Amino acid sequence: MESAGSPGPDALLLRTGRISESEWTAALSTGTRGTVGETELNVVAMMATQDAAFTIVAGDVDDCAFSPHAHDVAVPMSAPIDPVHLLRETSRRITALLALEHPLCPHRDRLAPARGAALRVLSPLRLEILSQATGRRTARDIAFASGRSVYPVTVEASRMVADGLLAVVPGTTVVTPASRPVVPLRPRRTPPRDPGTDVPLPRSLRRPLLLEPSERENP
Repeated sequence: MESAGSPGPDALLLRTGRISESEWTAALSTGTRGTVGETELNVVAMMATQDAAFTIVAGDVDDCAFSPHAHDVAVPMSAPIDPVHLLRETSRRITALLALEHPLCPHRDRLAPARGAALRVLSPLRLEILSQATGRRTARDIAFASGRSVYPVTVEASRMVADGLLAVVPGTTVVTPASRPVVPLRPRRTPPRDPGTDVPLPRSLRRPLLLEPSERENP
């Protein structure tokens, strides 16, 4: 899974200095991976896939279409991902985020340092988020700038808002569990004949990915 809303394996590797630009170019052209081993590359690809699923569900989906064709990816997985497991992990992440005191929308809420935040002793992650929170960046933007996954940055930024370290720029809204419904991603009550081909698609927090039959008939 890939999404423009989250860093891919290349961004996670390049922006953290784990692999050089020349090594990544060689990986794309020759299939070599430089100093990155197969296991590490697979872990990074899995992280990017789970993060992409999270950012898709946390955002708005206006339309979608199914394509039976396989797409070329820069870093193919060495083993297939169970779609049911991916949906359950995505549901867990959405539920965990909305359980926080001040859950942020990773795509909308722009963040700025709160007064006196720079004077406190902070962890390296919090210092990095604080330095990237320019007042024009969202949690997604900060994740791209720091070469980190969107989900952990969004969770930590939400906690920093609750702790008085970050503030949401006026004009954007801190999402609360009461104002944003949670749509759990659960398998159907009646097991499908082939679990590998009939898995409920995830739903965004505002609109379903697929229209119900009644909606298709009465747009």
